[in-house]
Amino acid sequence: MEKNMKENFDKLEKRLFNALYNTDLEKIRYEFKKIDSPTLVSGVGGSNTVSNFTTNVLNKTNKIITRNTEPRDFKYMNLNGYKNVIACSYSGDNYGVKLAFDNNLKHYLLSGSKSNNTNVIPLYYELKDDKEKSFISLSSTIIPCAILLDYYLSEQNYSNPKEKIIFDFNEYDYNFNTNCDCYEIFSGCETSSASNFLESTMIESGITVPIVHDKYSYCHGRSTLSINKNNIAIYFNNTTELDKLMLNELPKYYKDIIVLNKSTNDNIINEFILLNKCIYLVKYIADFKNKDLSGIDYNPIVKKLYKYKGDL
Repeated sequence: MEKNMKENFDKLEKRLFNALYNTDLEKIRYEFKKIDSPTLVSGVGGSNTVSNFTTNVLNKTNKIITRNTEPRDFKYMNLNGYKNVIACSYSGDNYGVKLAFDNNLKHYLLSGSKSNNTNVIPLYYELKDDKEKSFISLSSTIIPCAILLDYYLSEQNYSNPKEKIIFDFNEYDYNFNTNCDCYEIFSGCETSSASNFLESTMIESGITVPIVHDKYSYCHGRSTLSINKNNIAIYFNNTTELDKLMLNELPKYYKDIIVLNKSTNDNIINEFILLNKCIYLVKYIADFKNKDLSGIDYNPIVKKLYKYKGDL
């Protein structure tokens, strides 16, 4: 990929704006609203952040059972009880989509590319001619999440969801020394899309080593790593009693603590804002390390694995 991270970040808000104002959001809202039974949502790589956010939005808005599912899981899990599957894919035609649709469930495709499959209900968002070219998904992550947020806000009777989404999307600045052994990320189900993005991006770009902790699980033995390594903590702060205790104690054991505070009591809106903050957090780390998220020098094994379509 071409090393053009600066260009992709410079265009990020414009691409988000164009997608929201050129997509047939009424049609997508209509299709989402009809989903009223247990649903699997799938995405791989950067699209797994999208599928995670979709899972959370539908669970809260439609009040249905949802599960974020890796494409390979469809080969091994029991699908009984589930009625629908939503595949999230920027291109719409990778092997992960095929795996997700290799069943008798009702199929939906959330994508920036139109599908010719008549057995699939399209949830198509418009990217026009300004498609992102990047190894790490930026607009192709935030745009479909914004589409889901638009659906959520419309169901919450917001008068102009698009306007609120654009207003809430901001550039964030950070200031810390990024040199450390790894980043320990403190998260939970209510911040899982943002932590998913952090982990996926850090690993795929190779800029650092991430470890994701469930906050309560950290209380039961996962704290040992911090006294053996020179680590930085990234903490999603919901201002609970546990959060207050952790933020009081963790500075004793970590080189630095990056606190990402809750912006609102609405978990769905908050998670979108946190995803926005995390996008600029990884940009800061990449800039500090003089890495380009759009043009990664990836492992040569990618040439053999990325387009694999055999037995799993």
